[in-house]
Amino acid sequence: MKRLLMGIMLMFSTAVAGFAGDATLPKPDVLGEENVLLTEKLSANYDTFIVRDFTTEGAEIANMNDEEKAKLNEVKPEIIKALTESAVKYVKKETGFKNVVSNTAPKGKAVILEGKFTKFNAGHGAAKFFLGWMAPEGTKTNISVKGRLIDAKTGKELATFSDTRSGGEGSTMGFVGYVFKVQAKDEGEEIANFVKKLY
Repeated sequence: MKRLLMGIMLMFSTAVAGFAGDATLPKPDVLGEENVLLTEKLSANYDTFIVRDFTTEGAEIANMNDEEKAKLNEVKPEIIKALTESAVKYVKKETGFKNVVSNTAPKGKAVILEGKFTKFNAGHGAAKFFLGWMAPEGTKTNISVKGRLIDAKTGKELATFSDTRSGGEGSTMGFVGYVFKVQAKDEGEEIANFVKKLY
């Protein structure tokens, strides 16, 4: 009986140790929703970070008329570029990845950031024309994104996230496309902060 109890205790302690070894890293608590699947920091397995342009395909367009939608379509490439360049800049600055690049074929031990814009919201009422300056939270201009980090070699998901970014509006009247560019740049920096905490 004593031997049996000792055996059970040994099995239990081994199982607990196994679970502890597979524990995922804590959420960075930077973005709106985060899911971390990593059991080790990125620095343990990767030397290259690749940012892929986020797609705008299928993104919801809210509170815009046809003319504004047409203008948005014109500036979408600039909005995408703002997020990509910002993410590259801040991941390079805030982490120790040997290589931080955008839209290139993976080489070495690479992790890829990819995602999409899920919503462009022009806001309501005066917020739409004053670009959200001093506007109540529920009426502000904002963008929403969804993204993930994947292992370049296996395609395995390492972390996923979604976030909505408002702010950066300023006090000037003008087209909300300008605001979306500012918000995309800010979003890139926040995503880099998320990556930094996983690095």
